Amino acid sequence: MVESQSSSAPSTLRLSDYDYVRFLTRSRLAWEYLRRNSDYQSDWRFSAPGRPKPIELIDGTVLLRARRRFMHAEAWGLCTFR
Repeated sequence: MVESQSSSAPSTLRLSDYDYVRFLTRSRLAWEYLRRNSDYQSDWRFSAPGRPKPIELIDGTVLLRARRRFMHAEAWGLCTFR
């Protein structure tokens, strides 16, 4: 296994620490890297979360409906921030 070191990375960083990435679904892989994006983090912090309105369907399924639009989240292709 090849190890990667950079001047800003901790000396304990090993490529094997990221082996789990091979087994992620596409959506989980996207989330794994999106959540580390500094622009995304900034937009998430800027967007104050609101309590979603729960709506229970006849079959017992509960939907959570946002009370407002999250424009910063929509810029990332999301309805709301997680």
